[in-house]
Amino acid sequence: MMFKLAEALGRLALAGREMTRLAGFTSRVDMLLNVLNDLENGKYQRTMILDMNNTNQTRQGNSGEINGKINGLLLSASSSLSSPSTDEDDLVTFQPGAGKIEIRDNLIRFKRVPLVTPNGDILIKCLDFEVPSGTNVLVCGPNGCGKSSLFRILGELWPLWGGKLIKPEKGKLFYVPQRPYMTIGTLRDQVIYPDRPADARRKSFTDNDLEELLENVQLKYILEREGGWESQQDWMDVLSGGEKQRIAMSRLFYHRPQFAILDECTSAVSADVEDNIYRRCHELGITLFTVSHRKSLWKHHDYSLHMDGRGFYEFKKINHEDPNTQFGS
Repeated sequence: MMFKLAEALGRLALAGREMTRLAGFTSRVDMLLNVLNDLENGKYQRTMILDMNNTNQTRQGNSGEINGKINGLLLSASSSLSSPSTDEDDLVTFQPGAGKIEIRDNLIRFKRVPLVTPNGDILIKCLDFEVPSGTNVLVCGPNGCGKSSLFRILGELWPLWGGKLIKPEKGKLFYVPQRPYMTIGTLRDQVIYPDRPADARRKSFTDNDLEELLENVQLKYILEREGGWESQQDWMDVLSGGEKQRIAMSRLFYHRPQFAILDECTSAVSADVEDNIYRRCHELGITLFTVSHRKSLWKHHDYSLHMDGRGFYEFKKINHEDPNTQFGS
């Protein structure tokens, strides 16, 4: 009896610890839902690193002197980062949600857009460049320079603090990460994610069409190895890193968006397969923003966007004839 009692008390103590963890997770999920609701309603609010209650406060950082104001951050609106403006007339107040988003096909343009985190951390004071369809861009820079932040703003995950962002609707933008998500379901579900089989049929995709997508990424052999389209596995464990990345690229070909953001998404893929994948993107008319430092990818891009991690960036045309052309951190 005493042994059973001790065992029960032990389980009770462990349950209490698990309840504490569950409460923590629940709190984080609740915060996420609140932020998503605020974003949907266009009234995102978040405690800022810069004290907005002190109108006289200033903050000196790598990107220049930032003056605190009650309603937002006072930033330079200069379109050139090579010589940040110090003229009072060039200063404009920005705040979360103050920027404008215009939906337009076949164009992405950042027009005097500050790259600011939800916390108010200023990464780049003013981004100004445009990318029409058919112009691939190679994005590079050190960790923490703002590469991912740029795409979070583009995907409307972060609020726009100022300026104007022109972009296609969300369904025409596609993001491919370095470690792609493998959903629970069949092999077919992995290729068409986040669509369902009914969605694929509605788009007139047959299994033969999906098989061609696998062939485009040199992954057709996986059909026989795993037992066909209806096979269900723990795909995160069954597939290698390179196979998961190629599955993600087959998803890209399935959805065929106007623009795609490729975030080191072929790091585990051989150079020849990678080359074929980028050629296929060109054939399908998918315009690419590629985050990578691989020299083999330069030939597939027209412009480079380099962020130095100190608040400056450079957007320039790639000279493929110059052997000294280099990108990276």
